Amino acid sequence: MKIAVLSDIHGNLPALEAVLEDLARWRPDEVIVNGDLVNRGPLSLEVLELLQREQPGARFLRGNHENWLVRISSSSPKRESPTHEIDRFAHFALRQLGKRIEAVARWEDHLDLTDLEGGSLHVTHGSRLGDRHGISPETEGEELIERLGDPRDLFVCSHTHRAFQRRHQGNLVMNTGSVGQPFDNDERAAYARLEFSHGRWQVAGQRVAYDREWAIADFTQSGFLEQGGALTRVIFREFVEARVHVGPWRRQYLEAVKAGEISVVESVERYLQAL
Repeated sequence: MKIAVLSDIHGNLPALEAVLEDLARWRPDEVIVNGDLVNRGPLSLEVLELLQREQPGARFLRGNHENWLVRISSSSPKRESPTHEIDRFAHFALRQLGKRIEAVARWEDHLDLTDLEGGSLHVTHGSRLGDRHGISPETEGEELIERLGDPRDLFVCSHTHRAFQRRHQGNLVMNTGSVGQPFDNDERAAYARLEFSHGRWQVAGQRVAYDREWAIADFTQSGFLEQGGALTRVIFREFVEARVHVGPWRRQYLEAVKAGEISVVESVERYLQAL
């Protein structure tokens, strides 16, 4: 059995198209979309429609960005809130998705298989602790044990946008990396190939080059950068450099923004100027 696991596409249509072409050559038996298909990028609706059209049997799991959209879809934007500017790109994605968000809300948040001819598999966006509690190469000790939870022969996660594989207490742990916005200094799209045969798992990370100029144009032509608020400038910097910036911005400025000590716009300006 061959399984492809894609994650963190984030509205990057040309990256997804290249990965789907790669899948057509590899011919997996099953495709699992492990969250963050939408939001944080320019073309949420287009990537959803493409995957549903090209992979009608795919399993879709929610990540933190699907959960974020579902959560704010039932509330009105609070423009007086100091964090309203942060939510603007999520509302941009919601406008694209329209009624489709109702179907997204029904996706599961994990997949757990324990009867694979003696093998087992757990797939979730972050970890057993939640969709924002990711597993990185640096996660060790009790923290790793808590995030893995009940042992499985293969535990597949995403969220951190950094692909890796390792063994823990005899079991395989694999992070798929990101199709649309990798943070490991490799701009190519990343996804995971899993193969189960004779009671054993074999896994491999796959990297796929794609048309980056097309993707860059989508950030502008879709209206994402213009309509999605100041933080889209940081997201775009991440995309161009294939390394994380929103996390460092949050650690440096988010509490001050919440306290009304600095605006999102000013904090983004300061952060980018300091790079």
